[in-house]
Amino acid sequence: MSDGTVFKGSPDVMQTFIIIIFSVLSIVIGVVLVVSLSVVAVAPVTRGAMFHPSARIRVKTALRNLPLKEGQYVVDLGCGDGRVIRAAEKLYGVRCRGYEINPLAFGMAWFLSLGRRRVSVRWRNFWNENLEEADVVFCYLFPDVMPRLAGKLRQELRPGCRVVSFNFPIPGWTAVKMVRPEGTMYDDPIYFYEQGVGGREAS
Repeated sequence: MSDGTVFKGSPDVMQTFIIIIFSVLSIVIGVVLVVSLSVVAVAPVTRGAMFHPSARIRVKTALRNLPLKEGQYVVDLGCGDGRVIRAAEKLYGVRCRGYEINPLAFGMAWFLSLGRRRVSVRWRNFWNENLEEADVVFCYLFPDVMPRLAGKLRQELRPGCRVVSFNFPIPGWTAVKMVRPEGTMYDDPIYFYEQGVGGREAS
């Protein structure tokens, strides 16, 4: 009797297992499609760059090397999930705004920043935004857009505004400092600049 009972129930177990497998696969495929579509939708602007958040140790290192005063205005160009602006607001009490054009990344940044009155996230193309009010600008962008960014920053930022670039230098600008997080695999360079300081690099 016991053998018959087990055999009789096994098709139900197998069916449940198959349903679970197909459900998991459907979720994975759905996530992949959403990510792919979000990248394709903004490819003309991002040049195919994918959402890739900075490691938290890199964010912490950058902020520790960039003392800020409460009330200053921080802007993150292509803010991803918003971790830089949230960390800056929490550590220094600064006002922060992030611009993100990838709809998936924007949704994450907006949701994770809910309840933070000094943090705002905008679903906008930062190339169309004027940065003249910023005290600090963060960026983590591909090298092929950096020459254009250099011109925009030079034209719009006021003297003394500081710029932090993760991984890639800004062409034509001279870094006032470069640091690397210690004791971690995430040791790519972080460049610090200041508008009006250091002049242009030699061509």
